[in-house]
Amino acid sequence: MFLTPITLAAQESSVVSGTVRDPAGHPLAGADAFLLETLEGSLTDDVGGFRFDTRRTGSATLVVQKAGYLEVRRPVDLPLEGALAIVMQLAPIALEPITVEAGTFRLGNLPDVTLSDLEVVRTPGAAADPFRAIQTFPGIQSVGEGAGLFVRGGDISETRVLLDGATVISPFRLDTDRTISFGRFDPFQLRGIQFSAGGFGAEHGDALSAIADLQSVDKPAASELGVSAAIGGLSGGLSVDLSESVGFRLTGTRTDTDLLMRLNGRRDEFDVVPKGNDLSGGGEWVYRPGASLKAFVLVQTDEVGVRIDDPSHSGVYRSDGRADLLAVSGLDAFGGVGLKWGLATSGSRKDEDFGAYRLERDDRLTQARARIEVPVRPGLAVALGAEVEHREADLAGSVPTASYDNAPDASTTVFASRESGARLGGFGQVELRPSNVLRLLLGLRADRSTFTGRTILDPRLSATWRPTGMLTLTAAWGVFHQVPDPLLFEPTLGDPSLPAMSAQHWIGGATWDAGTRLVRIEAYAKHYASLAARTRDGVTRGGGTGTARGLDVFVKDELGLLGLDGRVAYSFIRSERTDPDTGRLAPSAFDATHTLNLVLNRGFGEWLDLGVAYRAATGVPFTPITGAAFDETRGLWQPVHGVPMSERLPAYARVDLSASVLQSFWRDNITVFFVSMMNSLDRSNVLQFRYNRDYSERIPLKTPFPRSIYFGVTTTLPL
Repeated sequence: MFLTPITLAAQESSVVSGTVRDPAGHPLAGADAFLLETLEGSLTDDVGGFRFDTRRTGSATLVVQKAGYLEVRRPVDLPLEGALAIVMQLAPIALEPITVEAGTFRLGNLPDVTLSDLEVVRTPGAAADPFRAIQTFPGIQSVGEGAGLFVRGGDISETRVLLDGATVISPFRLDTDRTISFGRFDPFQLRGIQFSAGGFGAEHGDALSAIADLQSVDKPAASELGVSAAIGGLSGGLSVDLSESVGFRLTGTRTDTDLLMRLNGRRDEFDVVPKGNDLSGGGEWVYRPGASLKAFVLVQTDEVGVRIDDPSHSGVYRSDGRADLLAVSGLDAFGGVGLKWGLATSGSRKDEDFGAYRLERDDRLTQARARIEVPVRPGLAVALGAEVEHREADLAGSVPTASYDNAPDASTTVFASRESGARLGGFGQVELRPSNVLRLLLGLRADRSTFTGRTILDPRLSATWRPTGMLTLTAAWGVFHQVPDPLLFEPTLGDPSLPAMSAQHWIGGATWDAGTRLVRIEAYAKHYASLAARTRDGVTRGGGTGTARGLDVFVKDELGLLGLDGRVAYSFIRSERTDPDTGRLAPSAFDATHTLNLVLNRGFGEWLDLGVAYRAATGVPFTPITGAAFDETRGLWQPVHGVPMSERLPAYARVDLSASVLQSFWRDNITVFFVSMMNSLDRSNVLQFRYNRDYSERIPLKTPFPRSIYFGVTTTLPL
């Protein structure tokens, strides 16, 4: 709910410089040299030289990364007495020289990332939310103002979110259609994110559209205490470096937006302002080089009460939620055979209430997985894996019999059930690299779910070809299945006989990577079958079909003359799917035909950073109400709906600004002041329409983010 500041170091400025060469003594251009503790750094130039300023003093770790070479980590004592000489060794053949994949982007402090973790938290309007930063990528349609990922014509539920390989069944907080959702993860608890907008490999199952694979941070390099205070809440963090092989991090946050809402003139909209508590942390034990054991835990609660005016009932919508996650994972190698494994449990409880509508839902997903990778010979590797998970959902509530009658005394359908089932999946994948410029991935996975009672097979193929040093061409095809939500199997309003939903992906693209400039273009087509959805009256309908076709463009550049870092993402889409109320094919509710994101950042020395983001999108379709008939029995007007998804909301646009100022008030202290202005031009975007009592007047529901100001401060202390 408030910005997480950028953690940098601040003391008297000194210079870190040096050269990077290969074992033969040739200079390496485009290598990334940076300080692990502050992420300050630069790319090497054409003669292998790097140079950047830092205010950090004392011990630090210099990291040098370049695709195709082993990472170098060198302890240094700052300020340096002279230039450094770094020699990078060629990576073994298991580290692929081609890293571009169809539909895939990477964020974080990882090799070949598209966005660094600093760029994630510096994105204006993202509120340091990793999911909101992902939304600035192409292929994600602008639907509302929440953190949800609507990818290439898919619903939010079609994106599978993982943490260290474990599925997170509730990755968003306040994730309802009445409030604005946020992601559950602190960006500084994450080492990186691999996001695939489609065409992903056979390792991942039970997802129709996309994979967001979050990786938790490794053990901290130093012990440190941090405190942040903002208009939206208070946060504290602890990092403990116990030894060279063991360390952990812990973060606690109390969010209360009362003062924030009052400052921005929104307090009257809420009976209970959005508030919550969260505690998260992780640790790592590196018990030998290349082998480690990690654990991550998260517990969060949130609540909100927002005033809603519907034609049949004016009242308070209430939501109370709780989520937890415990994930343990490990990696090791035995005689060249790599092993990854994981155990996890993820839970979510949410109670919702508005008029006659009530839902109490308690979910639990327990899972185990393992993957082995065997390098058969140079240019040929085989991966095999299996996973098993058990899903259980306790469901109870009531749904108005008629969707237009939501008064507390309305007729309702009451339901209560426990839906449980298991899914067993396995995959095999062959990676072929005939040369350093060609990579082929052939995979097959099988899944069987007791929810559907069927076994499914999903073949998948992808190819990457690099004809020149800067140009990479990609292509992917695959079949993907996903088991519907347990709520749709509930026997009263659901359909226990539903099969798994399916999608077929076709993707082709090109990437031009010139170091400081990246251009990526992809075209795609998706074909859906066996889709399941709920009608306006809450009844499940299966057998839906749909298509999505589009073009995505991503450009990232460093404008040296202006000192700007910039990126632009544009998406075009045409998407349609079966309307569950009429059974007719219609534009999908996520069909934002054009989506544009522009982000610019400018640093001034090491103490000030400014950013601006512009976001615009075509309005999404909706089904209009064309008239109404009076229900004398209930004394209400019954709406008459028009052609499904035949009208669109007005176009959406927003400009966000951000700034952070760095200061150091005592030795080893880092203090950052930050401020952000969302929707700085105060544009009244329309997110949906509501109607008066007899449906004769259409009333726009405008953005919950009028011009809004966030500010705060964070400081760190050594331990």
